[in-house]
This record gives sequence, C-alpha cells and structure tokens, in this order.
Amino acid sequence: MESVSTSIPTAAADPERPVYHFHPPANWHNDPNGTMFYRGCHHLFYQFNPYGPTWGHMHWGHARSRDLVNWEHLPIALAPSEDRGETAVFSGAAILTRDGEPRIFYTSIGNRAPEQWMAAPADKDLIVWTKSARNPILTTAVHGALEVSDWRDPFLFTEDGATYMVCGGNTSRQQWGGAGQVQLYRATNDGLTKWKYLGPVFECRDREIVNIECPNLFKLDGKWVLIVSPHKPCEYFVGSLDLTRPKFTPEAYGTLDAGNDYASNISTDPSGRTILWLWGRTDNPASKGWNSVMTLPRILSIGSDGFLRQRPAPEFEKLRSAAVTAAAVPLTSTPSVIRDIRGDCMELDIEVSLGKAAAVHLDVRCSDSGKAGAAITISSEGLLSVGRAATLLGKNERYRLRVFLDKRVFEVYANDGLAALYGTTDAGRDDLGIAASARGDGAELTAVKGWHLKRAEFDLSRFRV
Repeated sequence: MESVSTSIPTAAADPERPVYHFHPPANWHNDPNGTMFYRGCHHLFYQFNPYGPTWGHMHWGHARSRDLVNWEHLPIALAPSEDRGETAVFSGAAILTRDGEPRIFYTSIGNRAPEQWMAAPADKDLIVWTKSARNPILTTAVHGALEVSDWRDPFLFTEDGATYMVCGGNTSRQQWGGAGQVQLYRATNDGLTKWKYLGPVFECRDREIVNIECPNLFKLDGKWVLIVSPHKPCEYFVGSLDLTRPKFTPEAYGTLDAGNDYASNISTDPSGRTILWLWGRTDNPASKGWNSVMTLPRILSIGSDGFLRQRPAPEFEKLRSAAVTAAAVPLTSTPSVIRDIRGDCMELDIEVSLGKAAAVHLDVRCSDSGKAGAAITISSEGLLSVGRAATLLGKNERYRLRVFLDKRVFEVYANDGLAALYGTTDAGRDDLGIAASARGDGAELTAVKGWHLKRAEFDLSRFRV
C-alpha cells in the first residue's frame, strides 16, 4: 500500500491517462477478478502489482462503485501468503454461498503445482479478506490419475441449487489431442470447501489453442455462453449445457473483441443485467507510473441471430455535456474535417452510408496536419478495422458507430453492439481533430453527434493501510 501511494503522483501527472475508464491508483494491473454486486455496490477485484508499472508480484486490488462509473478505491484485498508458500495470487472469481455470503476463489501460485484457494470477508463492507484455514480447496489430486496442466482461473456459477466451478487446463496430448480445455467441478458441501471433478466440459476444436485462460460459463437470455481467453483475442460460444454428461455444445461462435484487451469476467446486478469486464492493455513505458485500464463495463445480450451483443453501460451517459451535432458530410478521397466536434475525451455517435465506395475511413485524434491518432475503417464487405484489429459486421448500406475517446484509449461499438473493439493511440496532446474520407463514390456521414465527457470520480480516501 505504501509502495502504491508513492507512485500515485507520477501516475496522476500523466496528461494522457484515461479519466473515465477504471484504473487503479497507480502501477500495473491486468485481469478483472471477483466481479460481483453486493449490498448496493459493484465490486471489482483485479490482478495488481503494487510495486511497479510492469507485470509481477500478483496481488488482488479492490474497488467498488454504486453506478459503474465513479469508483472508491479500497485497500488491497489479497497478497501472497509467503509463510504458506505462495508467491502470487492469480486470477479467479466470486460467488455467494447458499446463505448469501460472498466468497472469492483464486489460483494460488508457489513453488509447487497450482492450487485453488478461497477467502471470505471479515466485514460487511468487504474491506478485509481472510483466506480459508482449509486451503487449498482444490489441488491437482482432484483429477485422480488424469494429468491436467496450465490449471488456473476458477469461475463459479449456480444451477438447480448446486454450485459449479470451471477452470482452464488441458489434459495430456495422448488422451485429448492437446487442444485447450475447460474443466468442470461441483461443490459437495454448502461451505464450498469440498469439490468433485466432473470432467472436461469443453474442448477447443482449434488444435493451435493448447491452453485456455479465464473461462466464464454463464446463462444469458435462455442460452449458455462460454467465454475463453486463448492467448489471443477472447472468443465466445453460445449454446447449450448438459451438466449430466457434462458437455457444453456450441451453436454460435464469435470473437469477443479483436482489439488489445483480454481476460474476461462476468457479474450480474439486481436488475438482471449481465455485465462483461475486460482488461484493456495500454503497453505504457514504466516512466508513466501506470499501466492498463478496464474497458467500459459492457451489458451483454443475445441478438435475434443468436450471436452476442455488447453495449456500453448506459450509466456513462451521465458524464455527457450538451450534445454537439454536425451536418451530413459527403465523403471523397480528401479527408473532410468535422470542425464542430473536437476532443480527446468524448463520445461520438456516427452513422455512415457507404454508397458505392469500397471503404470509409474515420480518423480520430487527428493532428492539424491530418495525421490520424486512430483510424477506423468500414469496408464494402462489412469489415470493421481499427489499426490491425478487424471484425466482420456483414454487408449493410448503413452502419452506426459509437466511439468513446478517453485520452490514450478508445472503444468502438458498431451496429448496436454487434461488434466492439478496444484500442490505444499515441496521438499528441493537441491532436483533437476528427476527419473522414472514402475510397470510391457515394459515401456519406449521414449523422454526426458528439458529447464531451466529464471525469469519473476515483475516491482515494479509503485507500490506506
């Protein structure tokens, strides 16, 4: 905690640090962990290095919010128990017991095989956490003679009164072919300290994916959804789950976000919304004193076509200033600057008509000389590209983009959540322009609206030893 506190001034002084995307007080963070709603607050735990802005020394940071926008930083929740052989507290998840008490589960790393450990809160505000005296809750011995490697990242869910856990981890190449798998377990007591191994509930068909991290398996709109992190952009599957076999059967497949994010987690709120959390990489130099953000919390649903939809939490609309609109803009190969809308902390709502053009290019965070900080392209084939990241929207006459600019990071949501892309920009501080052009004839920006967004609040008053 003292180490983080000494780094806060350096991180706060960076003018390109995002102001409404969640971030810790300073230093490095990565995976969202233990996401849950409890007693009126969204709780977010996260992989955290308190000693510097690079990966290492994994702890669990902790923050809470009543509205998904403004956050209260809380003391570090979990640190490695070196006296018990732990060297790192890796990723995991949260769940409520049958009597409504929170528990967090995580992968304990040490000079041994990985183990799954549990912790419980010592107070109703979930400030202090105590690791179970019964840890480890699970060891690799639960698999019997079966060898499971890369075993980590528990995620928990309930179904028909029972509590289940999934973990990443693949079995031997001789038995399963080497493809990444998701392993399934069921709790055999109410205290969640005893578990039975049920087998691999999912095996990836892509033989190049030999390991799956951070699996999330959950119900959504009458279907089951599995999200996996396979050491490349997160993927999702929509399908059915038979817990008696056990087997998850995919019916639809997609890339969750082809941009520079990773390691999902899921929570639900009292209104029944399913919320997606993702780690947004920034790849900063250490001199900035901070590294990474969380993407905007995304509300998940399944569209009429059976594929996933991701929409930014509507709570962020409270950060909007008065709307600014611009006239429709016919597009040519010469970039048209949208002079009425400029900024580096904005929400943009843009409708695009391609006409006969091969592609439309939207450049944000432009310099006065026209250099784009981030280039967003929609092709006539329906391909949405942001830098090197691309995802297929399908052919349409018109496309709608919602773009969130937040200093060094940005997010693009297309066609009412059909696709989402997170990225970063190295634009200069004074590069605030927005411009558009087309390759071919007949393209037009038919509607352009923007809002400057206020800073979110990040309260540090309880972030103390």
